[in-house]
Amino acid sequence: MKLRYAPRAYTDIIDIHEYIARHNGRAAVAIVRQIRLTSELLARHPGLGRETDIPGIRVFPTARYPYLVYHRVREGELVIIHVRDGRRDAPKTEAL
Repeated sequence: MKLRYAPRAYTDIIDIHEYIARHNGRAAVAIVRQIRLTSELLARHPGLGRETDIPGIRVFPTARYPYLVYHRVREGELVIIHVRDGRRDAPKTEAL
């Protein structure tokens, strides 16, 4: 299945990298790599993850790190719509 990052998700990943890189550049690279690997896994297995309260949106955790990847399948592609720290409150519908 084709994988695409929505502009919001792309910005999320950049922001995560920049924030962590201020403290540890190697960790920032490792976390972004894991987010991308998780996204690729989801594209291969689009049924992974749990449904959210928002219809059509699923969420799947990254391995080893507290980030959640929000995604949906639309027109034959898996769209990563948001990446956020799982320790924060869940996003509201309008945030996705």
